[in-house]
Amino acid sequence: MKKIGWRSYLLFAMAFIFVLIATAPATVLSGIVENASKGQFVLANARGTIWHGSAVPAIRQHSGNLQVLERLNWDIALMPVFTGKLVVHLRWDNFVQPEAMVVTISYSQIELRNALLPLNASLLGELSPLLKPVQLSGQMQINSQLFTFSRQGMSGNAIAEWTNAGSILSTVKPLGQYRIDLVGSGTRLEMTLTTTDGVLLLEGKGSFAPGQGLMFHGTARAASKIKSGLDELLNNFGPESAPGVHSLTLM
Repeated sequence: MKKIGWRSYLLFAMAFIFVLIATAPATVLSGIVENASKGQFVLANARGTIWHGSAVPAIRQHSGNLQVLERLNWDIALMPVFTGKLVVHLRWDNFVQPEAMVVTISYSQIELRNALLPLNASLLGELSPLLKPVQLSGQMQINSQLFTFSRQGMSGNAIAEWTNAGSILSTVKPLGQYRIDLVGSGTRLEMTLTTTDGVLLLEGKGSFAPGQGLMFHGTARAASKIKSGLDELLNNFGPESAPGVHSLTLM
């Protein structure tokens, strides 16, 4: 009887491991994401496999509650793995995307192309204790054609649009529509807030840096056509720096 050499055992073991990885359920990826983020990000109701699947992403807020997003579908390309890269194509359910989002992860950087991130504006309350009692609402969508994270820092541009804005402290709804321009500038993410439409006029500039957090300075005021309904909200934003103009400082 012919003996089976160690090379045959090795090839069998490698093939077995490859099959296990190739058919691993999407719940394995869910566990990896949750552990790596220390519970801050969750992939709920995962379906399919690691390579081709879908799940419902959720972000854990400081209160412990989860903000649930739309179902996200992913496809991981196999061949780039052998070159040391992970290339993932992503598409949201219920969102029109001319092109899929592409995330390319290598040893030196993470590159995002055609990024689209839909969020609830209530997450803005996580940025500063000042915004928690304001309880902002509305829809947010972040778009970027190209954004890169590397050892040198961040680079690229993104736009965050906030629509149908509201607050528990005001009966006026909607308050307006806003745009936040984001620019990756090395170790800092620079941001500029402008009002595109509405009765609550917000503007300002700031930055975010890992280890330092958010630093933002701006103003909030009511449009001249609004006579009442915004006083309590404006007073919660900050003191008056000029008649009718309230300072907005987030740190």
